Amino acid sequence: MKSLKAVIFDLDGTLVDTIPFHSQSFFELFSDLNHPVPMRRIRPLIRHPTEKIFEKLHARKRLGMDIEKLLELRRKKYYELIRGKKIVFSDAYPALLELHRYKKGIATNSSRQTLEASTNQRLLRFFKSTITFSDVLRAKPNPEMLNKISRKLRVKPSECAFIGDSVMDIRSAKNAGMTSIGLYRKTGASTLADLQKEKPDYLIRKLTTLPKIFRELDHANKRL
Repeated sequence: MKSLKAVIFDLDGTLVDTIPFHSQSFFELFSDLNHPVPMRRIRPLIRHPTEKIFEKLHARKRLGMDIEKLLELRRKKYYELIRGKKIVFSDAYPALLELHRYKKGIATNSSRQTLEASTNQRLLRFFKSTITFSDVLRAKPNPEMLNKISRKLRVKPSECAFIGDSVMDIRSAKNAGMTSIGLYRKTGASTLADLQKEKPDYLIRKLTTLPKIFRELDHANKRL
């Protein structure tokens, strides 16, 4: 395995504790429009981009609205839910500080608007580049997003690790030829069992485990 030069992070469920708010925003939107959808149907879809979630829930047909209006209403509902909330995971800043030697990026299936609403300058200052669903044609697990951000960071995909809380993140890393790191969160997008089935290179429960992994990889490569 090549020495790693960059680490790329998923956003929702990885850096920020927003998966429950995304789920709730869909639940409340459908309820407000008198077409309630059970949370058990919404929750497994949250790993997809918003447009795909609406498609899978047959939203346009059920609600009689165009996709742009649905996106606007859903974003508004989500922004209301997170307003004033402290949503950055407590292990994010310590891990990012320890990884100061590495280039860092964010790759998310959320839109650019949602990334900006879900982050703050204290968090974003750690990242050299960010890429969202608004910037590509195909969402994760297609490798387009990760290939694009690796070019922006000026590193090869094989020199990057990608970490995320969803099976889509693990598949995306593998499809791009990156080191795959699954992150299990109780409020994340995927269950521990589902993450284990994907067989990532590493599976962790806290971001603060990342520096240790990177140190071990560095030492292993120096002995080669």
